[in-house]
Amino acid sequence: YLWIFPLPGGRANVGIGMRSDKLAQRKTDLKAALLELVATHPALKERFATATMTDGPRGFGLPLGSKQRPISGEGYMLLGDAASLIDPFTGEGIGNAVISGKVAAETAIACLQSGDFSREAILAYDREVYRRLWPELRLSHRLQQLVAYPWLFNLVVNKAQRNATLRETISCMFEDLDLRQRLKRPGFYWKLMVG
Repeated sequence: YLWIFPLPGGRANVGIGMRSDKLAQRKTDLKAALLELVATHPALKERFATATMTDGPRGFGLPLGSKQRPISGEGYMLLGDAASLIDPFTGEGIGNAVISGKVAAETAIACLQSGDFSREAILAYDREVYRRLWPELRLSHRLQQLVAYPWLFNLVVNKAQRNATLRETISCMFEDLDLRQRLKRPGFYWKLMVG
């Protein structure tokens, strides 16, 4: 996954990411790969031809929401990244952090009102966070696994390059959970192959 996030003053945050298991398996140096891509990839080379790097590459692991984990205990609740709530497909975590923060506040209020900060009382936080977020996180994890089939992933991307409607549909899938469900259905890919 490569990103370019525009920043004020004509600056940009440019980065690259890869699942840690794949990183170890392929023995990839992400910092070197990022620098090489920016220097040699035709689209990036041209875009950054006159750019100046203001800070060297730094690495951080992103705790993806690919499985349910305990996210609270007696007297504490983990939120956002600390709770591994980053979307495994899009890498987005801000929305899930906000939702977990809201649920944490509601849980804290209930604990304060009852005077009960036990593991059992705070467990309501885990249940509510996963009730709200798990369907999307589970689906995103499955979509992330789709990339393990490059021929299928490339088929989708190549068709989307030639078809504006498909491009728009895929773009909307990042925000619309019902549309994203289509990517799980074999019929979606069959239509792409014959269409």
